[in-house]
Amino acid sequence: MKNRIYCGEINLTHINQEIILYGWIDNYINLGKLIFINLRDREGIIQIIFTSSNKTIFKLASTLRNNFCVKIIGKVVKKINKNLNLSTKKIEIVASNLFIINKSKALPIDNNILNTEEIRLKYRYLDLRQFKMLKIIKNRSIITSIIRLFLEKNKFLNIETPILTKSTPEGSRDYLVPSRIHKNKFYALPQSPQIFKQLLMIAGLDRYYQIAKCFRDEDLRSDRQPEFTQVDIEASFVNFNDFKNLIEKMLCHLWKKIINISLEKFSVITFHNAMSTYGTDKPDLRNPLKLIDLTNLFIKKNNKIKNNIFNRIVSICINNKYLKNINNKKLDNYKLYINKYGTNNLNIFKVKNHNLINLSNKNNKSEFFINDEISKNIILRNKANNHDLIFLGTEQINGTLSSMGILRKKLSVDFNLIEKNTWFPLWVINFPLFKKDKIGKLISMHHPFTCPIKFNIDDLQNNPENIISDSYDIVINGYEIGSGSGRIYNNKVQQIIFDILKIDRQIQKKDFGFFLEALKFGTPPHRGIALGLDRLVMLLSNTNNIRDVIVFPKTTSGTCLMTQSPNFINKYILKELGLLCITEK
Repeated sequence: MKNRIYCGEINLTHINQEIILYGWIDNYINLGKLIFINLRDREGIIQIIFTSSNKTIFKLASTLRNNFCVKIIGKVVKKINKNLNLSTKKIEIVASNLFIINKSKALPIDNNILNTEEIRLKYRYLDLRQFKMLKIIKNRSIITSIIRLFLEKNKFLNIETPILTKSTPEGSRDYLVPSRIHKNKFYALPQSPQIFKQLLMIAGLDRYYQIAKCFRDEDLRSDRQPEFTQVDIEASFVNFNDFKNLIEKMLCHLWKKIINISLEKFSVITFHNAMSTYGTDKPDLRNPLKLIDLTNLFIKKNNKIKNNIFNRIVSICINNKYLKNINNKKLDNYKLYINKYGTNNLNIFKVKNHNLINLSNKNNKSEFFINDEISKNIILRNKANNHDLIFLGTEQINGTLSSMGILRKKLSVDFNLIEKNTWFPLWVINFPLFKKDKIGKLISMHHPFTCPIKFNIDDLQNNPENIISDSYDIVINGYEIGSGSGRIYNNKVQQIIFDILKIDRQIQKKDFGFFLEALKFGTPPHRGIALGLDRLVMLLSNTNNIRDVIVFPKTTSGTCLMTQSPNFINKYILKELGLLCITEK
């Protein structure tokens, strides 16, 4: 198959050459003796001219309409009337032949206007004709290729792992696939290739990668889909610093190749410091605001301290140079906003003559006990200047987000504090090994195969909540783009972790018996990471919606508007799968 020439690739070097083009009619003008069309393909648009000297072709060209799919043969010439809107503004094609491959009825979507997302997803194949969408999809292909070449140059093997696998109780909800042959038994679609890539390390395939499809049945949002793609990487006999340097080099290479940006040095921060300073485990370091812990300034007269109904008393200070068009009504809205996240006593102060003036209460009284000494210390700790604003409130923690951390993010947007066109990559390390769920049960912070750091068996068994894990996330501009850890490579330790998680020994044997057995056969130390390909493309394509970077995405309710999936299945098929009893009353 010959390499074809695309509309957007034609240039002055093609002058006087006869070429063949395929594409769609983007615009059509009939001037009587001349017909002009703009022909569009994935690489661009070029102007085509039909002259009345060839009556047969001219007559056929007069039947053309927008979005017809055509083949055109013609000669490249210099353009007389330059259309500055086209990338091929210096040249045009004089057509010598025309083939109408397929006609088109009027499109149900207009790519010249801003369509609703519902329309865009219903007619996704037409939405993808937009050049901004084509650019994103081409970017994704290039990004994937760059990653593959980089990893293979560093001796990583591209290895596929099973899609139909075993359901195991260690993460989110599984998508299940019934087996026709084995009645009442199910496969699970993989949430990640976690166990398989660890088994590859045991097999001696010490450097593995995969562009892996993963599936998780969880609540969706703008940066999450039920099926997603991750760059899955695992390596044996490597310490964290060497592994970290490899991933940084890959990301720096990617940013340079795609958007010609040299990423600066990756910062490193512990999970504890991220939560303390920014109120989130994925801080956007373009945001200069920090949380200042003031808890120890307040004396026991404060009932809220007596009742211990908060984690900390925290302040956020905004420099007065950012405070434009601010009024008490706008400030009161922040109290309403943060109430939704558990802080119901937000106070807002203005610094004036080295004192705090309360702007959030009409009677000018704070909900906190603040004397002159505390007031001066608040100003000092916040490094506040005259006319600066200080937001003071109790911090409520919900998972890996705090109420004051959420306020910090909103303030940065509202006061335009984010430095545009900058990149702040960082590693968040040393997460707790465990956390508590809503009912107080211990669950893994990452997953149950994460290795603890500097531990002994007694501490692990008796004080599991105090154990730190060999885990790490990569965060860029507030987005978690990757998560990984050192893996447990000792059978006994892995079994203790399962015990702490209250996984019954019989369940351990049933669901993880093959893996526990494998750990007995000279398992090497190993670690890995999973980078979200969709989020990487999202960042490098300058969009904040993950659905923009997936060719056929689902809605936030997990449906495909184009194919109308999920859908009901014929009862005869359900009967064959042994599932008919589920649908019958």
